[in-house]
Amino acid sequence: MILKGLVVASHITGDFDLPNVELTGAKYIAEYLKKSGMRHVFGIPGHGNAAIIDELIDYAPDLEFVPIKHEQWGGHMADGYFRANRKIPAVVTTSVGPGATNLSTALATAYVDSSTFIALTGEIQTYLFGMGIFQEIERQNAVDYINAMRHFCKRTFLVSSIKQLPRVLSNAYRDALSGRPGPVLIDFPMEIQVEKTRAELPEVPVDLGRIYPDPDIVAKAAKLLQSSHRPLILIGGGVVMSDAQDELIKVAEFLGAPVASSFRGDAKGGFPEDHDLYVFSPGNVGSLVANKLALEADVILAIGVTFSDETTSSYAPNVTFNIPPTKLIHMDIDPHEIGKNYPTEIGINSDAKSGLSVLLEHLNKLAGHPKSSTSYLNTPHYKRMRELKDAWLKEIEELRVTTPMGIPNAVKISREVIPQSAIISVSAGLPQEIFSQLWVASEPRTFLSSGGYSTMGFAFPAIIGAKLARPDRVCVAFEGDGSFLMNNSELLTAVQLKLDVVVVVLNNFGWISIRDLQMRNFAGRIIGTDFKDKDGKIRTPNFQRIAEAFGAGYFRAEDPSALTKSIATAIKPGTGPVVVEAVIENRFPYAGSKSYGFWDLPSRAKGS
Repeated sequence: MILKGLVVASHITGDFDLPNVELTGAKYIAEYLKKSGMRHVFGIPGHGNAAIIDELIDYAPDLEFVPIKHEQWGGHMADGYFRANRKIPAVVTTSVGPGATNLSTALATAYVDSSTFIALTGEIQTYLFGMGIFQEIERQNAVDYINAMRHFCKRTFLVSSIKQLPRVLSNAYRDALSGRPGPVLIDFPMEIQVEKTRAELPEVPVDLGRIYPDPDIVAKAAKLLQSSHRPLILIGGGVVMSDAQDELIKVAEFLGAPVASSFRGDAKGGFPEDHDLYVFSPGNVGSLVANKLALEADVILAIGVTFSDETTSSYAPNVTFNIPPTKLIHMDIDPHEIGKNYPTEIGINSDAKSGLSVLLEHLNKLAGHPKSSTSYLNTPHYKRMRELKDAWLKEIEELRVTTPMGIPNAVKISREVIPQSAIISVSAGLPQEIFSQLWVASEPRTFLSSGGYSTMGFAFPAIIGAKLARPDRVCVAFEGDGSFLMNNSELLTAVQLKLDVVVVVLNNFGWISIRDLQMRNFAGRIIGTDFKDKDGKIRTPNFQRIAEAFGAGYFRAEDPSALTKSIATAIKPGTGPVVVEAVIENRFPYAGSKSYGFWDLPSRAKGS
């Protein structure tokens, strides 16, 4: 394994003749954020971070402060910001205490999905550590907040002296972006925020390089793939993270291998899903074609995949995977993942782009000449894939006809109206399940999903972050009504910023994904999942009044034609934030989609 050297920018002094000018700790951080290329700071002012936010006034428009309404949603905005660009992270700043702990779910969501942001949290004064003052957690250890949060972060830093700032900032930026990304937390005591330093600004990493594979190991993988009769390629978010779509297309076409994407994170779009070799996702809420081909495969090339239970049908044999006897080649930037859940025939520690480039070189050498990009069209494997894919698409189309306002048909309507280059986001529940199953993403970084941690309330704030990162793109969030009840306060943030973002609320009057789960697994006994009062009457908010109260636009759609028209109008430039309420089918079992795999959910009805 060869790691390209870290390239750093030349010494940076900003607008100050350092070290001849004293800077406060907060101003020092603002200078570093500006020079490192970071442009957005999401936050809520509090006594613990007031000095940090005060400095940002002098840095606009280079550093834009985004006035969020809840710290968790600010974390998802920063997460969505990075997922949409995969180059520059954003910053979230919170006060001390509950404002800081509110970040925990957003940190965990980004960490599980290999996304990142930098959290800059206020902390009590160092000279009061351990005294149990206002908003300190100290019954086991002094300032125990950092110990709690480290489980959800790639790295955590507690600044106890202003002399640490240059090292902490440089390390935090590098750790956030290098290798497998993850969120980084800097806990920043209040008196250090206003203390002054003459320290020089640290060097800023500008090129973190790539991890290249061992060529001998890749040569073995190439030989195994060349001898395969029924290869399958399974991709995860690592392909999008590495920007490896072009290399992946060439390898897939060379091998004539169908390509499936995992359920987790942002895998969709890593391979263009309008390509005829794309077979959607395997697993529980996957596709018939991907599950069948995964079972029949003699060799699977997995790239940037964690093999979680959603993708593997909870590891049940003879459902999605049989590894072995299927031989697994697992390529991943994180060696922790290789062989973790399935025995691996060949493990390749590499980022996806480098690994696929080297693999393609070896495949061409073995063939003796480059293959035509369409030479696979007459192979038995391709014909089998085509038969399965056509049968599955026909089955899904019948489902859409049966339930015109079911989510599967809402996916089709939305895809026909929303541009291919648009960015969409989905939250946990039926929107995440069905959009992951059926949405066709032709470009990377256009499908943002909290698939790994399956976080409700993710989609709308994430799309706000995505719009700030990519103002040139149409940006649409798809939320269930329950999820939107959690985060609709951020409509005010979108209105304040005058952002052209759309949130489509798929209103099925409850936690219907869990209602359906109760129906299937608990003998039809329902509790707490339908939004009904004690008399059985549906209670749903007036989403029009909510939207208009925050100053956003509103459309309501009760049939496919109205949904088409509403989304088409809402995504026009200059409309500002718009809520589209779509009244969605909620009758069991028509509320969801078809399941083609298995999910291990112990329940009384199953006797386990």
